[in-house]
Amino acid sequence: MTATLSDQIAQCALNHYHTVLPSNGGKPQSTEWTVYAAIVACRQHPNDSNDQDELWVVSCATGSKCTSIRPVVSSLPTQTSQKQGRKRPHSDLRSSEVDDHKICACYDGMVLKDSHAETLARRGLMAVLWDEVENLLQNEPTPRPLLEAISASESRQQFQLRNDTSLHMYISDNPCGDATIYRIKKSSSNSTDQPETSINFTGAKIILSDSNGQSVVKQDESISSTLTCSSAADTVITVGREEVQQLGALRLKSSRSNIPSHLRSMSMSCSDKLVRWGVLGLGGALLSMYIPNPIVLSSICVSKDPRAVDGNADLGQLDALRRAIKERIESALMSIAEKEKGWNVNPPEVAVVTDVFENSKSSSEFRHDTKMNALAHNTPNKKGRVKKESVCGMSINWHQTIVQEAANAEVTIGATGLKRGKKPKCPTDVINTASRLSRYHFALRCGKRDPVSSKTETDGHYSSYRKYKQITSTHLLTRVATLALSGGGPLAGWVRSSSQDDFELPHE
Repeated sequence: MTATLSDQIAQCALNHYHTVLPSNGGKPQSTEWTVYAAIVACRQHPNDSNDQDELWVVSCATGSKCTSIRPVVSSLPTQTSQKQGRKRPHSDLRSSEVDDHKICACYDGMVLKDSHAETLARRGLMAVLWDEVENLLQNEPTPRPLLEAISASESRQQFQLRNDTSLHMYISDNPCGDATIYRIKKSSSNSTDQPETSINFTGAKIILSDSNGQSVVKQDESISSTLTCSSAADTVITVGREEVQQLGALRLKSSRSNIPSHLRSMSMSCSDKLVRWGVLGLGGALLSMYIPNPIVLSSICVSKDPRAVDGNADLGQLDALRRAIKERIESALMSIAEKEKGWNVNPPEVAVVTDVFENSKSSSEFRHDTKMNALAHNTPNKKGRVKKESVCGMSINWHQTIVQEAANAEVTIGATGLKRGKKPKCPTDVINTASRLSRYHFALRCGKRDPVSSKTETDGHYSSYRKYKQITSTHLLTRVATLALSGGGPLAGWVRSSSQDDFELPHE
């Protein structure tokens, strides 16, 4: 990827944030920071054309929070409240109870477990792809289409990313996990010639053993303490806090160490998720029945950390991106190619750009360090403290639709994984608080398009979301995912969603 293209991608993404996303809620305040990520499409024009390549934002999001489904679901209402003084017929009560049961059975799918910007931007792309698939199947036009038709299978029409179009991701900070381990200037360093340096520390917890008790990495003196995470009996893993950070390791997103194990987030770090998307594609299992060929990012560019040590190839910011994302994708693809010849994917290029997102985490840390140094310089004999900027608790997600307006933005709360708004008082209220990017809404639109695979089972219960994904996923994607996540490559030991996170398919 040329430096010019990476700069253009960053500029396109940042301009979109400032000019399109609404400023009346969801964006961080002056004393807050967040992470911003955008998926940018690049359409190449023919060589004989005088037109420049077209760049536009397909989806974008802010956020740096994640949550555990259990405490959120347990706080939601389980029965429709009756208005005081109003009696309802017995038949209506029975109908209400049935409806409430169906809605409550979908609660787990309504909560966004991971509200990090990269994850929400990817889910926004999935929404765009679903919109376009539906339009193509109904012969409806799509503004700035990403897909083109390929030969139909025996059962349905299928599509692929257009040959003249590529997808790229801009991120305001290096993604959490392995990619954040790089050399930075110490906050107390005043020398510009030979500044003192340290290694940036990722808050993500290293995975030591998987749900089968199998060791993922060697536990040695570099691990200062261990914790267990368990969302169900079938998913109990061990994670650790590191004194010396191991490179290339799988990690869970950071959370407080004093949280009980069953309430701890079990979302994989964004570094690891980007590797997975670079190997298996961005579309996921449900879309694979319409888009069988994996859609991957052609490049990932990140804003320069103002604390990063310039010109340091060893553990530099760009070096961290290559090591944590590109090289791990290459390693995984090499392992897969030995057994699956038909999986053709290219790893993304990575770049660090000079354009900066002012409300990024690294910019916030740099401002704090600068104020601390100034305080120490002006009052050398006094100990002072500078309050750190806090993390923004809200997330914004946006994706392209027919009407390109700020109204397309949706605001969610990272700690609950639900839309911002009034607290729901009954199960039907909860439906309105579920994000359009939730698993519930993707399953709902998929079931409408493909009702055959979502029929009720013989025991009278609706098929589960997990089983639905198994049914709809292509055989090739299933085989490749098994090789990537359960083999001996860089993704071995991946923490899968537990059965307790599963939910019954929604039906309207």
